[in-house]
Amino acid sequence: MPSIKPTPTSTARSSRAAKKSGGPVTWVRDLFQRPLKVERRGAQLHLVLGEKPPKPEAPTVAPTSGEALRRGHEELRALLRRHPETRHLMRHLGFIEQQLGRSGSRALKSDIPVPVLRKGLEQLDLLMRGDTSEPLADLRARIDAAARSRGGAAEARHDEVQVSEASHSLFDEMERSWTGQMPLSETKTDDSR
Repeated sequence: MPSIKPTPTSTARSSRAAKKSGGPVTWVRDLFQRPLKVERRGAQLHLVLGEKPPKPEAPTVAPTSGEALRRGHEELRALLRRHPETRHLMRHLGFIEQQLGRSGSRALKSDIPVPVLRKGLEQLDLLMRGDTSEPLADLRARIDAAARSRGGAAEARHDEVQVSEASHSLFDEMERSWTGQMPLSETKTDDSR
């Protein structure tokens, strides 16, 4: 006597149907959630079930700060790719984009120097004049916050040496202005001993 075994396809179909329908309890619950309507058909009134109410959309969760930074970095990369020469002309902004790609938020917290953040922020403002992209605006706010929070500590240190380039003639002029500033009576030379 041959045994009747369900074929694998029929069991798969029935399990899919059970999952899809959710069983009799789910069916009854869905039935009670449908609104009742009164329809007039000719001289008679009929009680009918209305359409299923639309499912309320799940509230959108705000992206995490890491995700927002990632989106801002992607937008900045796309903006710099749209205008390839800007990466060379706006080196600070290009550096910020590279460091964000390598280190993420750590780049803003510690890796990128504060003057580079400030200059990159100015350059980003120049590029964003016509662009109202939300990820870029979030990135701009993050860079600004990082520059402000780290900038207070950097401004507190005034012992840093600032070096700038000068021409030879400017250096000679400054050297001439320095000499002769001290009165001769206060200068000690080896001959006066």
